[in-house]
Amino acid sequence: MRWTGKTTIWKKIAEKIWAIFIDLDNYISKKIWYEINKYIKNEWWEKFRELETICLKEVLEKKEKKVISLWGWTIVFDRNIEEINKQKEKIIFFLETNLEIIAERIKQDEKNNKKRNSLTNKWVLEELEEIYKKREKIYKKNCDYIVSNNESIEKTLKNILKIINSKKICIPITNFDKKNLEQNFSKLKNIDEIEYIELRIDFLKKLDLLENIIKQSPKKTIVTNRIKNEWWNFNWTFEETLKIQKKALKNWAYLIDLELQVLEKIWKIDLDMSKVICSYHNFQETPKLEKLKEIIKKMDKFSPKVYKIAVKPNNEKDLEKIYNLIEYFKQNYIWKEFIFISMWEIWMPTRIIWAQKWWLLTFASFWWDSSAPGQIDYKDLYKKLID
Repeated sequence: MRWTGKTTIWKKIAEKIWAIFIDLDNYISKKIWYEINKYIKNEWWEKFRELETICLKEVLEKKEKKVISLWGWTIVFDRNIEEINKQKEKIIFFLETNLEIIAERIKQDEKNNKKRNSLTNKWVLEELEEIYKKREKIYKKNCDYIVSNNESIEKTLKNILKIINSKKICIPITNFDKKNLEQNFSKLKNIDEIEYIELRIDFLKKLDLLENIIKQSPKKTIVTNRIKNEWWNFNWTFEETLKIQKKALKNWAYLIDLELQVLEKIWKIDLDMSKVICSYHNFQETPKLEKLKEIIKKMDKFSPKVYKIAVKPNNEKDLEKIYNLIEYFKQNYIWKEFIFISMWEIWMPTRIIWAQKWWLLTFASFWWDSSAPGQIDYKDLYKKLID
């Protein structure tokens, strides 16, 4: 719907979550080198709708993390919904705005000489009211969330970000005892704040159970196994690690976590890197900033879906390194996914929690069953993420 403020709001959301912003209206206009209103005025409706679907498909296929502002009628057509639903990771929002508020915005625009023409030769507000009555049920049926935009832009932004941030907590599972696993899966099934489960299969004694465990998981599954001499006392070699992770992907794991050193040691990876978290762990210290930058550059050679850095800050200077690393990543690897983990809760200041809000996911503990130093209970983390 026009005048709902969708362009302003989605631009701001894109900035907040380090994504590119695409306005489908502008994208189509640039594609045809023609103003869309003129295109429609000439009654090339069928051609325009075909073009719209082609352009929608193009922007959906872009690999970058993106926020797309759609036409009011885009989501009305089944073929467009089919294209959107092909995306594994997507959230469709419907910005609901009262017609009285839209009327006020129209008057304000007219005062500022920003008049926008009707598409049906009716008075603009009358046209919008008619369109809304026809489309309301379709909008609400096809969206994932309805967000009111009847108050300030700041409040609307906060409500949207609450939804986005609530879908990113990951709970590691290390206890694969059948009864324990069934109980945890049963509890996790009903907790909306948790979107991912990390299966720490370094603790799984019978790997032939992996396929069945992944199928039973009530959430998106990340499969992680650590290698010999990395930390603690795991026995996997580089080759065994890769073999196990390939099996996990074959059996519908959502993502797999592979250490940078594994990727560097194996001559031929032969993996779909769009499903790989490339990670680096240091449980003793926070390396120098230049070394951390170098680690990210090494990861970038493999083009993983997610770059993950987990270190232990020991003092305020280490916190400064972490903050600077986050800024470096934002400036040089925009539109890519980044996870930073502080391996000790005491070193989790406000600005680090703030930065976590824009990452793909954040690891937490489940009923204080922590799998790594510094993990905090998901309830406490959730409160911090949505504040």
